[in-house]
Amino acid sequence: MRDQLPPLNALRSFEMAGKHLSIARAAQELGVSSGAISQQVHALEKWIGCRLFKRTNRGLDFTEPGAAYYTEISGAMENIRNATQRVGRPDVRNGLVISVTASFAMKFLLPRLTGFRDLWPGVDISIATVELINEYQAADGDVGIRYGIAHQSGMWCKEILRDELLLVAAPNLMKKSKEEFEFKDVLDFPFLIDQHPKIIKEYPSWEKFLTELGIDKVDNLSLREYSQQWMVIEAAINGEGIALAKRCLVQNDLDAGRLVSLSEIDLKLDSGYYLLTLPENSNDPVIRSFWKWLEGEASKVGNEDLVAAQQVSHG
Repeated sequence: MRDQLPPLNALRSFEMAGKHLSIARAAQELGVSSGAISQQVHALEKWIGCRLFKRTNRGLDFTEPGAAYYTEISGAMENIRNATQRVGRPDVRNGLVISVTASFAMKFLLPRLTGFRDLWPGVDISIATVELINEYQAADGDVGIRYGIAHQSGMWCKEILRDELLLVAAPNLMKKSKEEFEFKDVLDFPFLIDQHPKIIKEYPSWEKFLTELGIDKVDNLSLREYSQQWMVIEAAINGEGIALAKRCLVQNDLDAGRLVSLSEIDLKLDSGYYLLTLPENSNDPVIRSFWKWLEGEASKVGNEDLVAAQQVSHG
């Protein structure tokens, strides 16, 4: 019987290939080539003296000894990771998965995330996207950012941003200057809409927005529908029509001149964005730092008189 351990790289490659039952996904997670994973698994099979995987129409499957070996190895590898973290830097996690909707990720978080990465260069930060209405679950990521979910049972929850809706369009869409523009002029253009009014209770629709501005004839609006707000914003940038969008999602485009706000009038929203995580994570230094960093970025959005979310307990 061998008194030596197999190479650690071979064990890691086998564990990841077994976790995903895919050479390609194992390679992606470990940041190496598929060929490297295959070579390491083959070397481990040669070292042990039996096949661990077999090919199927769907990809990989375990052989009988491979399945038994994976059960033992995966637990042992997790124990090694946990022990290393406890002995090394017990107060700092080595990874942070942020679960968020695609629109908030693309239009707010990702353009700013370098600033947070600079604060924690040793932490592997990744983004996982979810649908518009989706309660945060621990399996989604280490933290979740959700719109309109002020409280969720069993979760630590902090408001990040209370936003407002703006009327925006590409600068070259309007023939009149902003000073000459009147709200009734919007009826000359297609309106770009997303799923928010359909899915979120009491979320303002185009009809409600225009009615509040004193435009009564809203029955025959020309609407162009998109599944997500980031698509609406990109369509507006490309001159497809006029968008009603959250300020936090268009602020970068306003600053860069890709969009213009058509009026000083805006519509305050009754809900906002919230950061959620498990209660036991509330004192995690990386997660608390992320919360504070998000607050700071949110406070920069819009004009000085914009009320950013500060309605939180800092305890």
